[in-house]
Amino acid sequence: MTIQPIRTSEGKKPAAKTVTANQKSVDALPLGSGTYSVENCPGLYLRCRAASRSFFLQRMISGQIVTQTLGAIPVKAARDAAMKNWSKLTPKFSGDAVTLETAFESYLTENTLAPKYVENLRYNLERYLGKWKTRSLQDIGHDRIGVRALLQHLTKAHKKATANQVKRLLSAVYNYRRKVEPDLPENPTAVFETHRIAARNWAYSPEELKAWWHDVVEVDGKPVARGVSTLSSIKKMWWLTALFTGARKGSIEALRWNDLDFEKKVIRFETAKAGNTYAVPMSDLLAELLTQYRDSGDVPPSEWVFPSSVFDGKHIVGVKNDKEGVGPAHRLRHSYRTILAQLGASPDQARILLGHSMGGDVSRGYISVPLVIDSVRPVANAVAARYASIIEIDAVK
Repeated sequence: MTIQPIRTSEGKKPAAKTVTANQKSVDALPLGSGTYSVENCPGLYLRCRAASRSFFLQRMISGQIVTQTLGAIPVKAARDAAMKNWSKLTPKFSGDAVTLETAFESYLTENTLAPKYVENLRYNLERYLGKWKTRSLQDIGHDRIGVRALLQHLTKAHKKATANQVKRLLSAVYNYRRKVEPDLPENPTAVFETHRIAARNWAYSPEELKAWWHDVVEVDGKPVARGVSTLSSIKKMWWLTALFTGARKGSIEALRWNDLDFEKKVIRFETAKAGNTYAVPMSDLLAELLTQYRDSGDVPPSEWVFPSSVFDGKHIVGVKNDKEGVGPAHRLRHSYRTILAQLGASPDQARILLGHSMGGDVSRGYISVPLVIDSVRPVANAVAARYASIIEIDAVK
């Protein structure tokens, strides 16, 4: 048999013989013959005492040996226990160690984050890291195999995008705390490669966009009109604003009349991703449509451009009209970016119009976006003209 030394925290090397992981081989070992490592089972050992044979798990973390006794059980049960428990075998840290939940709350408090983003973070913490919240960051940092197993499980059970989101959450909170506690182990999420997810082909084709605006389907043998054109004035204008700006749903929902400068034809989105704000040129057509909407008498007096008919003094939220044949709002953002590409807009022009960060290289970081808004106005007008020709709409309608 091959001799395999086991290092201890003191650097000693007791002789650890190896045994094949089957019951016949284990039963053949003489009592009182010492300790054996079990082949192909990391951390699993068999101790042959004078009157018994028993299994135990052993793992070394940062020079500290952690052991779990399994007892006199069959080989198969010992192997199953080893596979299940080895990654969870971690040192016990003091009760005052910072937990994932505590670090998470600090991360939220000390960073400026958009409410919707915070909502998503909280959901992922509760839904996918519920059993990890009370674990210390020291514990999690040492449990690289456990982190990898968790993310692999999420990939299988909840798909790649969920695993990526949970990895980003855990990584962000851990790295933020590590700035305060530099002695924390390396970020354990490094053991899991972020999945590459191909961009969805979500942009509407001209035919799909026509149906998005107006379509006729047969229901119970009768023709039924549906699409954005059939919605109420508020919902219709909401969707048109999404179409002509490519802005995110939450940004449009939270628009106030004070955010619209009809003289300069500029829209300012105060609610945007990661707590940022940005302004874009209002195309001539959109300015006319919004003016017509404002003066139509169909909109109740409110500070909000799109007031809620359910909650007094609030704006509409969670706009969704799938029953009327209208797809997810984010498809319009994909469509807007695609139209920009078709029109030959430069990457910087696209970033400005979609409110994307101007970071990425030193040169782009020098651009003062408010000073170049007017320069992209022709592009915004070109997008509006393209859309208007497809859905056949103008300010008069």
